[in-house]
Amino acid sequence: MHFDLAHALVTSVLIILVMIGLHKAGLYVPQKEGGPRWSWPLFFGIGVAVFILNLLWP
Repeated sequence: MHFDLAHALVTSVLIILVMIGLHKAGLYVPQKEGGPRWSWPLFFGIGVAVFILNLLWP
């Protein structure tokens, strides 16, 4: 059980870091700041990051 919780915590931190990184790179604008409701760069960025995490830590 504790491995599942640790994996969930690492995944949530990774998602937040991807969001911050894409925002600083100008590829993601939150909806509150006038961005669209759906962001393909954010979707694929999180997808790739979680995929790589799951390859390294199944």
